[in-house]
Amino acid sequence: MELLTKLGIDWKLLLAQIVNFTIVLGVLTYFVYRPLLDLLDRRRDRIAKAMEEVKQIEHQKAELDAFRLEQMRKIDEETGAFLERAKREAEAAGRKMVDEAKAEADRLLGRGRQQLEEERAKVFAEVQGTLVSMIVRMTEKILAREFTAKDQERIVSSLNKELPSLLR
Repeated sequence: MELLTKLGIDWKLLLAQIVNFTIVLGVLTYFVYRPLLDLLDRRRDRIAKAMEEVKQIEHQKAELDAFRLEQMRKIDEETGAFLERAKREAEAAGRKMVDEAKAEADRLLGRGRQQLEEERAKVFAEVQGTLVSMIVRMTEKILAREFTAKDQERIVSSLNKELPSLLR
């Protein structure tokens, strides 16, 4: 201690300053340093949690993008299948309409042919009837001039029987 006095240092003052420094250091450590370290630790934890959340969000975003792409692919496939099915149905409906139109045309054509055949038969019957009556009259006139009444009657009845079958 004498050495300290020779150097001009008061040991009591030095001891009091050491005690004061220790007290101030303790108070600063307790009230400032520890809360500051706790604050920094909490901030570091929050930053770490935020980074983890960012990673999770990026992972979820990647999953959602993959899910969205998969859904879009499925929708494209379903749309393509729907369009293909609609195309086939439209073609089938078109074929059905064409077939129905052909059937209707055939039916109308058949009905027209039948009407034509009926008209033809009717006209042929009229012509045949007219022709038969004209032939019978001409035959009667010819027969009246050259044959007897009995011969005339036999020839007229024979013509009436055979003439319609010959004209067909």
